[in-house]
Amino acid sequence: MSNFVIEVEERTSLGKNESRRLRRTGMIPGVLYGAGKRNFPVSVDPRQVEKILNAEAGENTLLDLKLKGQDTQRKAMIRDYQSDPVSGDVLHADFIRIEMDTKLQIQVPVRTLGTASGVKEQGGVLEMVQRSLDVECLPGDIPEHIDIDVSAMNIGDQVRLSDMTAVGNIKFLQADDTVVVTLVAPRIEEEEVVAEGEEGAEPEVISKGKDEAAEGGEQDKTKGDS
Repeated sequence: MSNFVIEVEERTSLGKNESRRLRRTGMIPGVLYGAGKRNFPVSVDPRQVEKILNAEAGENTLLDLKLKGQDTQRKAMIRDYQSDPVSGDVLHADFIRIEMDTKLQIQVPVRTLGTASGVKEQGGVLEMVQRSLDVECLPGDIPEHIDIDVSAMNIGDQVRLSDMTAVGNIKFLQADDTVVVTLVAPRIEEEEVVAEGEEGAEPEVISKGKDEAAEGGEQDKTKGDS
C-alpha cells in the first residue's frame, strides 16, 4: 500500500467557535486516538485528507502523521470524517494510531475481473451482493481491494465466500456461505394484453341490468293495460 505523509499541528484551543475560526484559515480540526493513549487534538489541511480519501485504498490507506516542528512520525489511518452535505468539503477528520504488529479488522472493497459469459451470451445481470468484505490482517498486509474473476459465471451462478481464497495474510471474518456476487436472469416487464374482440365490450353485469330494466318496463306496461 502507498504511504502518505500528513503534517498536523497540535490544537490547544477547542470548541465549536474555535473550529469555525480554524476552518476560516483553511484548516480543519481533527483528533488522533487509539493504542491506549490519550486523545490528541490536531489541525490538518483538508486537501491532504481529501487526497487520501480519493486514493484507491481510501480510508484503508496507511499514512504517517508528522507533528509540525518535530521529526517524529506516527503511523495512522483515517477512521472517520465529516463532510459538508452540499459542497462535500471535509470538515473534520479522526485518525487512529496504528501498531504495525497488531492486527486490524477492517472492510476491504470487492472488485470484479472480466465479463461474465452469462452477461455476454445470455443477457444476464451481474449483481454485487457484498461490495466490501470484513477482513483481519496486519496493517502492512491490507489489500487495496479483493478481486473476483467472474468471466466463467452463467445465469444462476453465485460466488460465496467459501469459493474464494484469501490472498496474502488476510482472514475473512464473515460466514462461509455469504454470497458475494450472483448472476441473475434479465428482468422482463409484463405487458397487459387485451384479448382480440373484447375491447370496448360492456361487462356482463351491465348488460344484465339493462335486460332486467327492459323486462320491468314490459311488466309495468302489462299491469297498466290490465
